[in-house]
Amino acid sequence: MKAVLSKFFLLSMSLMLLTSCSRLSLMVFIKPPTKFKVEKTPTAPNYAENTSWHKWRMREETKQTDVFYVHPTTYIIGKGWNQDLEDAHVNWRTRVLPINYQARTFYEDCRMFIPKYRQAIFYSFVDKKENGKKALDLAYEDVRAAFYYYIEHLNNGRPFIFAAHSQGAYHSQKLLAEALQDPKIKSKLVVAYVLGWPITERYVEEHAVIEVCSTNTQTGCIVSWNTESGNPKLSLVQEFAEGEPTVCVNPLSWNLDTTYVPKSKNRGSLQHNKRTKKDELVLHYCDAKIENGRLKVSPPANQVQLQMPMGKGNYHLYDYNFFFQNIKQNARDRIQAHQEQPLNSSSQTQTSLKNDFNN
Repeated sequence: MKAVLSKFFLLSMSLMLLTSCSRLSLMVFIKPPTKFKVEKTPTAPNYAENTSWHKWRMREETKQTDVFYVHPTTYIIGKGWNQDLEDAHVNWRTRVLPINYQARTFYEDCRMFIPKYRQAIFYSFVDKKENGKKALDLAYEDVRAAFYYYIEHLNNGRPFIFAAHSQGAYHSQKLLAEALQDPKIKSKLVVAYVLGWPITERYVEEHAVIEVCSTNTQTGCIVSWNTESGNPKLSLVQEFAEGEPTVCVNPLSWNLDTTYVPKSKNRGSLQHNKRTKKDELVLHYCDAKIENGRLKVSPPANQVQLQMPMGKGNYHLYDYNFFFQNIKQNARDRIQAHQEQPLNSSSQTQTSLKNDFNN
């Protein structure tokens, strides 16, 4: 498995931002020059300080639901195995890419809590020794600490949505399997969008607290998909699930069956218009169908403008923004369903939403 990943990742691509949130460039992944050493790791975050968070929206009390979001890998090249949280360039890249195109889905409806964490460098996923695993373990420690700090000090009994992508989703599987054993935490979970990393059926079977969403209003459950078209040379499901069956929810129908859903059901994809140099919503952008635990879409009309650093047909970067408006509406539907549950309805009030799409 790692040999295949090394071939595609290390020889052909890397994910780096240029000077604009709209453009990605391809660079060679570089292995850190030294071994992982605990004494050389960056300073740990202090989640009692707002400088340890990308976003910490505490003053939006009219919004009755929170989002705790764990971002994907944005530390692509560096000297160490884990990101230094004072690295301004990596922090900027995190804000203008995943936070802008993924977490932004929830801005209108929810308070946002997005922790900084000592994410593992991308090479960690293909490292053949123990360095990568140690780097990922360190990153997980931060994600776990941030979540429990949020629950204990910032949540204040409010319902919350858990959202993550890629490396964030990788860490989230372990965290959710632990955290949802606490009935108080699980009762507050509206939904967990754990995208861009395969969730196996075995994982669900082994953790009784993990439920996969099968309707658009089910709460306390997880949603997962990995977006592809055709038969990409590199499939995250194929490589990281190692042949095990995986779960997949269709974001155009919000169920688990393999029925084809046409693009007319796509409420809008968030795309960057190269001509106007602005982000825009594109209605009826793509269709969706579940095949072998993967979310298959037909190549969209602007295919040639899309960045696919993992190879043609792998839409890993777009797991959220292909279905931007569908996710937004689904979050609203599940929030409403959670509010209507007997244990939750008394503390909820109607929200007045302000559109900050262009903020």
